[in-house]
Amino acid sequence: MSIDAQTLQQVVNDVCSGMLGLDMVPTDQACCDETDAVSAVIRISGGWDSLVQVLAPRTTAKIIASTMFATEEAALSEEEIRDAVGEIVNMVGGNLKGIVEGESSLSLPCVGNTGGEPPFGADFVGITVAHNCQGDPLIVRLLDKSAIPG
Repeated sequence: MSIDAQTLQQVVNDVCSGMLGLDMVPTDQACCDETDAVSAVIRISGGWDSLVQVLAPRTTAKIIASTMFATEEAALSEEEIRDAVGEIVNMVGGNLKGIVEGESSLSLPCVGNTGGEPPFGADFVGITVAHNCQGDPLIVRLLDKSAIPG
């Protein structure tokens, strides 16, 4: 089975709404202020070679971390904020890995602050889905590397 936008949207919703109880509403607005955001990327390799990115503006990242760690936003450390976004990409990647056929493995998440430069570059040709997470944007990108000619 290949992953399409609808499947990716459902996986993100299942992770954030089903597991964390966050209010998730799909949206066509797949953009955010990437100059002040937290990005987490994970690689799935083996039978299926892909990259998954979760991009969360700092406001969204704090909401996710506050919910995940049951802590007031003001009391969160930078490490907890990054850990929460890293855990979201880990759960999304793990769910996607379980959908596709064949043996694949999941890397550890790479998490950091963005500086306005999209991690996949302007020529990104994968799938992008967006949600309003508690009213703030949450963007997930999937790059199926096996679908790129070359």
